[in-house]
Amino acid sequence: MNPDSPRLLLAIQTTTFSALGGIPTYNRILCRALDELQDPAASYEKRVLIAMDKPADIAPAEAGFTSLSLEAFGGNRLALIRRAVGLAMSRRIDLALIGHVNYAPLAWVLKRLQPRMRYGVILYGIDAWRPLKGLRRRALQQADFLISISEYTKDRAVEENGLRADRFYLLPNALGSNQRESCTPPCEVPDPQETRMLSVCRLESSERYKGVDRVIEALPEIQKHIPDIQYTVVGGGDDLRRHQDLAQRLGVTERVRFMGFLEDAALQSCYRDADLFVMPSTGEGFGFVFLEAMQHGKPIVAANCAAVPEVVADGVSGVLVARDNLAQLTDAIVRLCRDRTLRESMGAAGRERLHQHFDFEHFKERLREIIRQQVPVAAPFSRIVMASNAARARIDT
Repeated sequence: MNPDSPRLLLAIQTTTFSALGGIPTYNRILCRALDELQDPAASYEKRVLIAMDKPADIAPAEAGFTSLSLEAFGGNRLALIRRAVGLAMSRRIDLALIGHVNYAPLAWVLKRLQPRMRYGVILYGIDAWRPLKGLRRRALQQADFLISISEYTKDRAVEENGLRADRFYLLPNALGSNQRESCTPPCEVPDPQETRMLSVCRLESSERYKGVDRVIEALPEIQKHIPDIQYTVVGGGDDLRRHQDLAQRLGVTERVRFMGFLEDAALQSCYRDADLFVMPSTGEGFGFVFLEAMQHGKPIVAANCAAVPEVVADGVSGVLVARDNLAQLTDAIVRLCRDRTLRESMGAAGRERLHQHFDFEHFKERLREIIRQQVPVAAPFSRIVMASNAARARIDT
């Protein structure tokens, strides 16, 4: 191990720049925050190992980073493990940030190689809501600290996996203040006679808790009160056909537009054109799409469960309904569709809530404090060795 090499802050992530979804989005924000963190009292090298991304996925992002190195392994987990162990054998790692519970055992191994290293594991949602077994559970329990994106995820993880609550930090998701303010014009001019509601999520059979099917089930009743209602669903997956069949069976096919996955500019146009955002998900560890809706000043209808109440303020920035309560869901949507003033006030409140609690600068500052607390600013390792040798020489003389 070279004592003169820079101190290393190592992050290990699953998927970051090659996919959509909550975890990749969080990982991208974390990378940006790590790149921008500058502490003149500490000379860290910051390196991120990404399991599933390919080199072509990370190249555009890496070009924009000034103090962060990325390495992609294209799904070759064995190569990632070898690289991490190789770094631990040759470098002093002060801190490891582990981006998923599945890689917690790797951090546990690195700790065996470098006992002075501290490691933390980031917990998102359902990945930590169930009892873990074997080395994953042990690696979580022995982590120096844990990061949760919501209080709900922290509480569930503590309960299910015997974790210590006092080892947790809360680091909610974030959205840059000016990140979405400029959007290209929509390809299609919205019909002024339409009332538009929007959902953005993956339509996967493993994620039916998102609640898009519940919104479709409510449409026959909604259209009785809002004859011009149109429901836009952005996202695709292996459960798309089931949703299309449901709309056809209920006779609301013309009321639902399934857009599939969209490029960012088209997605932001959908947000801008919507009157309200609806996603009665019952399994959110946070819900990044709620932040995007708030950025565009849209009122939100969501389920009052999991971590959603930590993001959407009921009666302020949106309306929260009871889990799987179709009548409440219908009533909330109809009320917001009818009341433009309420929509505008809730949308404005949501935008303000975003800037006050979920701004990128808040995220970056929270991360800075976590790192400072876990790795107190100290002299580089080579200086410590030199000082120790000098002290020993004085004693010998």
